[in-house]
Amino acid sequence: MQKEILGIAAICVCIFAFFVVVAMPPVSAAFSSVDIIAQTPTELHPGDTKTVILTVKNIGDRDIQDVRLEFQVAGKRNVSLVGDTVYQIPTLNSRREKKVNIKSVHVEENTPAGIYNLPIYCYWLECYTDPFLGYVCNPNEIALVSDPNGNYYRVQRPPVKMGISFIVKGDAKITTGNVYTKPTHIRSGDENVMIAVEIVNSGEAAAKDMLAELICNNQFVPGRTGADRSYIAVLNAGIKVVAPFHVDIADDVEVGVYNLPLVITYRDTGNREYVLNKSMELVVEGKPELDIYSYYTDPTNLSAGDYAVLHVKVLNVGSEQAESVSVRVTEAADTPFKFSTKSGYVGNLKVNAAGNAVLKFKVDANATNNVYPQGLELICRGDPDSGNYTFNDKIQLEVFSVLSNTSNMSVTPEAPSPSATGFDALLAFIALFVISVFLLCRKREK
Repeated sequence: MQKEILGIAAICVCIFAFFVVVAMPPVSAAFSSVDIIAQTPTELHPGDTKTVILTVKNIGDRDIQDVRLEFQVAGKRNVSLVGDTVYQIPTLNSRREKKVNIKSVHVEENTPAGIYNLPIYCYWLECYTDPFLGYVCNPNEIALVSDPNGNYYRVQRPPVKMGISFIVKGDAKITTGNVYTKPTHIRSGDENVMIAVEIVNSGEAAAKDMLAELICNNQFVPGRTGADRSYIAVLNAGIKVVAPFHVDIADDVEVGVYNLPLVITYRDTGNREYVLNKSMELVVEGKPELDIYSYYTDPTNLSAGDYAVLHVKVLNVGSEQAESVSVRVTEAADTPFKFSTKSGYVGNLKVNAAGNAVLKFKVDANATNNVYPQGLELICRGDPDSGNYTFNDKIQLEVFSVLSNTSNMSVTPEAPSPSATGFDALLAFIALFVISVFLLCRKREK
């Protein structure tokens, strides 16, 4: 009898266990789960707008349907989505994975370097076979719980939270700074002028393989081959360098302000290439230019042995005031002039103004009648970098001989010279003496 009772009790326990395990409504959280197991890319740069590929996997034991990824990007700054914010996967069986293309993840310009998150709420339907209801699908946000009396009811659960993260790496930000020239003051005709421009990386990442190219023209010509380019291997964030160029300024460049195009190409750490179009402002200044306007000597007609004064009138035909103008004699071995005053001070000359210089000299006593070219240097003060301005010129000085000076005088008969008169008297005396002797000899013969 006891054995029968024990057998019946065992059967009842088995039946109860069967109902507890099989017949009790399941709790969905214990049987399904979704996770993002991969993301490409993970690094972005300010200004990027890219498609991000997510790998979504069902890591639970039950199949799921209608997976819905809702991005919580309302009010998000720096990193956000452009366009759709909800993405769906129709089915995702147990232990399977699928890829989802998240279109247009955008990083705002000037976004600081750092890590940025995009939160996601995930919903799905968990599907399984119920022994009494058959194949059923329940939302994962609904949980079945029991009360003390063993009654089951549904409870709303918060959505499953997940998210993706991005490492935003700051970009290189290239700008140009001050421009320097050597010499400081640029003028037409200057050669091998160094133009140096500051290139600054004010961004948060390095720039590499940087090439700065100055676009020249007929007025600004490279001083030599390659002088219009400057190469920089790496320019780290927060660093500035000076890129030098060398140009020749054409003689016909007018006074004014000129903008020379500057093209800068470089790559960032992700090998993306950038091209910047900048310009450099150059000021071409005027310069004085001296010329001999007129000259004369005192006396006007120079003769051998004369002491003379040379008056030279200098004119500033340039485009800038000439300061501390002076005239200096150029020594020459083939001129018969010895200057006691070799330089004369003129002073400052405004544009189109003239001034006089006075030089003194003596004409060599053996000077012959001829026209002699005399060299003169016209000098004015220049910049400390370029030195004084010197202009070489020549004037023509003519020397007249004494004969030539009297060649235009009237000619009068010459008076007998005293020496000629004495000679004639002597001849007359000798003739008279010879005649007297001849007559005396004849008388004696008779």
